[in-house]
This record gives sequence, C-alpha cells and structure tokens, in this order.
Amino acid sequence: MIHMIEFWAMGCQVNVQLEADEQGADVLRNLPQRFTDIEATLTRFDTDSELMRLNERAGEWVKVDDVLFANIRAAKHTALLTDGLYNPLILSALVGSGYDRSFEQINAPAVTPTKPTPDWRGIEFNLKSNEVRIPVGAALDLGGIAKGWTAATIADDLAELGACLVNIGGDMVGRGAPGGLHGWPVEIEDPFMGEAFTTIDIYNQAISTSGIDYRRWQSADGTQQHHIIDPRTGEPAVTDVLSATVIHPSATTAEAYAKAIILQGAEHGLEWLNQQWYTAGLVFRQDGAALATSTLIHERNISS
Repeated sequence: MIHMIEFWAMGCQVNVQLEADEQGADVLRNLPQRFTDIEATLTRFDTDSELMRLNERAGEWVKVDDVLFANIRAAKHTALLTDGLYNPLILSALVGSGYDRSFEQINAPAVTPTKPTPDWRGIEFNLKSNEVRIPVGAALDLGGIAKGWTAATIADDLAELGACLVNIGGDMVGRGAPGGLHGWPVEIEDPFMGEAFTTIDIYNQAISTSGIDYRRWQSADGTQQHHIIDPRTGEPAVTDVLSATVIHPSATTAEAYAKAIILQGAEHGLEWLNQQWYTAGLVFRQDGAALATSTLIHERNISS
C-alpha cells in the first residue's frame, strides 16, 4: 500500500509517498510538524531562527544545534565540490537583488549593488563542540541545500518502513522502488511547454532542478532579477541556461551541481558535469534547446 501526504513547507509544495502497511499513514501525519521544526531552524526569513542568529554573530564561534551544523557542513562540502560555484555565503547578494523576503511578498524592490561573495573557505567548524564561525561581514543562505538535506534525511528515516519518495518543490529523494518497479518514476518537465519532457526512474538517488524561470521579479528600476546568484560577481547569473536538472546519489550535491551548471552555461556546464562521479544531467537552454549528459538514460531524443 502506498500512502501519500501533501502540504506546504519551506516555501513550496511538499509531497511524500511511502509504501508501507497501515502504520505508514500515521508516520506521514507527523511529517508537517517535523518540517516546521526544521524550517524554523534554517529559514532566513525569520530573524529569530538559529541560522539568522548565527549570521548576526559573524566572526564569532557560535554553538549551533545538530540540524544547522549538518546543513552548514553539507554546504561547505558542496562548495568544495564545485570549486565555489556554489557558495552558501550569498545572503547579502540575495538581499541586494531584492530577495529580502519570501518570494510571494516581493514587489518591485530597490536593488543595492553588492560585492563578490565572501570566500566559503572561511567557514570554520569545531566538530567536538558543534561550533561554527563564519567570516566577518558574511551571511549564510542555505536555501536549496536545506531542501536537499531535509528530503534526504526524511527519506532515510522513512526507508526503514518501506520504499519512499520525498519531493520538496522538485528536489526529490527516492529510496527503494514501489511495487516491484525499477525505481520511482519521476517526470522532468519541459519549462517551455509546461508538460512532461521525459520520465526517469529514481532508485536510491536524488534529483534536483534549478533555474531562472521561476523565482523572477522586476526591480524598482525595471530590471529583471532572479535568485541564482553568481558568487563571483554578487549579481544574478548571466547564462544561456533556463533550467538544469541533476541526478546524483546525494541530494545536496545534486542541488549544488545544478546551480554550477547554470553559472557555467549549458555547453561548458554539461561538459563539466560529465566529468563528475555518479551523475547525470539535463539542461534547457533559453533558446529552447534541450541538452543532456552522455550518462542520462532517457526516452526522448535529447542532444548531448
């Protein structure tokens, strides 16, 4: 039996499916509160969250709870994997671009020029005491990393009961396979047509899609802004990529890799992704072309 629950959390729609006996329905009913607790720790939209209290004390050693500590470690690790193309210290740049409140509340904000993002290598940890120190003048935004980490954490727990798929606004983690299938069938949407482009099976993998096509807004001076910040400039990325989807065993790595592709552009980004371990990707360019890595198994005719 497959149980399902849908609810709103972390700024997006959450959908969780679990193949289990009757106990599964009771387990899923407890998930909204668990998401609420995680979000309360990691959100940047609440000045009293543990994340924002840490940001207020940049330059100091601060003891944090296990959830925040794990997310910041994951963020620094993925910054290393992408050589800083993903950088969690972009909060000042996001605020400068007008993304200073939840997306649905943005309304023609003023834009403040920002400097390149602080060096992610300056994030320090004390593993024995759960303390973190971020550079003076820096501020963390965990965004997609928090969604990927949460999806993986929930999926790992649910997998003790049966096969499951956790979907947080398109960031998905699948564990096992339902009903004897090869994996959880997941549709990748064509952002131009608004319909399924291809379907892949996720088995003990994660899939993450990032793009400049969704969280977009117009600033007070009429310029178009989006939430994918290039840490090298501190400005919204200039790219030929509309959206990028990455499949990887790690949800946080998939999230960071998708952003790295956008920042590098479609051709170079996919060449780079082809050199990474255990990964596959699909890109939609702004001119309408769909390109994929040689590692992606698909049912449609996608260029490589």
